[in-house]
Amino acid sequence: MTEIANLTAVVITKNEEKNLPRCLKSLRFADKILLVDDNSTDGTVKIAEKSGARILRRTLDDFATQRNFALKQVASNWVLMVDADEEVSSALAKEIKEAIRETDLDGFQIPRKNLIFGRWVKHSGWYPDYQLHLFKTHQARYQEKVHEQVQVKGQVGFLKNPLIHHNYETVSHFLSPLKFDLYTSLEANQLQEAGYRFVLSDLIKKPIDEFLRRFFAEKGFQDGVLGLILALFQAFKEMVIYAKIWEKEKASEMETASLLTALDQEIKDKIKEIRFWFLSGRIEAEKNIFKKTWLQLTKKIHRH
Repeated sequence: MTEIANLTAVVITKNEEKNLPRCLKSLRFADKILLVDDNSTDGTVKIAEKSGARILRRTLDDFATQRNFALKQVASNWVLMVDADEEVSSALAKEIKEAIRETDLDGFQIPRKNLIFGRWVKHSGWYPDYQLHLFKTHQARYQEKVHEQVQVKGQVGFLKNPLIHHNYETVSHFLSPLKFDLYTSLEANQLQEAGYRFVLSDLIKKPIDEFLRRFFAEKGFQDGVLGLILALFQAFKEMVIYAKIWEKEKASEMETASLLTALDQEIKDKIKEIRFWFLSGRIEAEKNIFKKTWLQLTKKIHRH
């Protein structure tokens, strides 16, 4: 058995005085805590100082660069990268300490339990929502400016106990400019930097595809009205991303007749797909064998 590896917990912050106390309390098991703060104007820094965390200030340009900056400041063998609205349970803390002591692996995926509007969201891609948050310091580097992903050199394993993510508390929180506007702008910029150019049909196609994926393919309907609301919000987010690209490109206007013709064809294609997914969902949810059989026949006829 190897000697216990030391662990630094890293937290990236911006005005997180509400979430930070809970997060820092859950990180007491780590040998060190490093907080990289983006010019917070609330009590974030004072809360971190009281906890004994090491604090560095750096203006955020993008999340990958911010996290890579943090990694360069870490001297320990292992890093646990968390956000201020995440919480490590005592069971997960115990599992982390055992994992880094007894493994030859270079990182671990941790399941994340997302709490949205006060409820645990179990479908629609929100669970288990594995995050590569635990890894050897010098084996990792973040890529992508938004929804950044860490690349780890070597073998990666999986932990069992979930990281608790106190995600959006209210509808207003979900739509708040601080996050919603920032993330949609970053995603629009990322698409353009990758060579994407605005296509009218994407204003219809992309949001509908996102809704169908979230609500049907990833079983969001099993979370009830909450699943429906979240799927619609994610679809709206997609629409905003492509609207921002249109705005930045200053794309020329189409003639009314051409615009309506293009939208008519796109909507016709999507109506067929929407009908297919609705029937699929109803078949899965239906308990009555006769109704289920009738829906299966309807779906088969619809497909042809």
